[in-house]
Amino acid sequence: MGTRFAPSRAHTASDLATYGERYGIDYRFPSQRRAAVQAPVLHGRIQELEPGPGMQLVASDIDVLQRYDSRSHTPSPLSIIVMLEGRADVALGQQRLAFSAGMALSVQLNEREGLQAMQPANQRLRALTLALDTPRLAEALDGKLPRHGSSMHAWPLPAGLQPMLEQALTSPLPDAAARLQWEGLALQLLAHGLPPELDAPAARLSPGEWQRLERVREQLQTSPARPHSLAALAELAAMSPATLRRKFQAAYGRSVFDYLRDRRLGLAREMLLNGHGVERVAQCAGYLHASNFTTAFRRHYGYLPSSLHRAAPPEIHDSEPRA
Repeated sequence: MGTRFAPSRAHTASDLATYGERYGIDYRFPSQRRAAVQAPVLHGRIQELEPGPGMQLVASDIDVLQRYDSRSHTPSPLSIIVMLEGRADVALGQQRLAFSAGMALSVQLNEREGLQAMQPANQRLRALTLALDTPRLAEALDGKLPRHGSSMHAWPLPAGLQPMLEQALTSPLPDAAARLQWEGLALQLLAHGLPPELDAPAARLSPGEWQRLERVREQLQTSPARPHSLAALAELAAMSPATLRRKFQAAYGRSVFDYLRDRRLGLAREMLLNGHGVERVAQCAGYLHASNFTTAFRRHYGYLPSSLHRAAPPEIHDSEPRA
């Protein structure tokens, strides 16, 4: 397994230019003066891996010290980008997207259009980029390649896949086992991130519809404990409730309230791991009663929330959690 485990260190504009030459990316640093080209832009670790033939994976765990912009200029049959922590604003042609934690992005690029991204300063950024060359992608798809063009398709990272990616990054296996582990994870990303025309048919969304759906998704992502209603979310998206329900499902692969439930339970798991009690976590996750939260958590993860944090048994109630 071709692997380079770079140590955690400061990276300058010159360092990023070296990465750019390797992967076909141009970088710009709007806030940096010409005399400060050796000043750190980011600090952290960048890992370069080859999970299998024709696959390249770059894992970044960095603190962004200065804003930097990037633009790819090399054609790519398919790249899958996963945001584990942090955010970036991305654009491809007329499409604009607020790319945040828990999302993945499948990108096809031709020689005319490149993916542009802006990474804000003062944030921790943890991301993965998996790139497949044309022969490897053709092999995976039995010779059926995507059309020659540029496109990007956003999708939510499945709840069960993110912990496996996190574990592979933070607790790497020995070399031979790591190669098998990463090849399996890369194939899972490919299975979930196939372009829509190669998988189940998806509704064609205009750039404006994408942006309005992103307003809804970001509202659910950043404020999961609020008592959201379909009518209010539809108003935010400037759509009817029925249209929002249909187009959100087509864009993100799950219903509005399935997405909200998964976000609430993911937040709850993080809080439990950080030592918060079950009652407090249930409230912050938007549940009126800890018993309903416990039932939902166990159904989703397969174990009780109290197994992550020792707390007094929750009081039993019959009310349902807020929608």
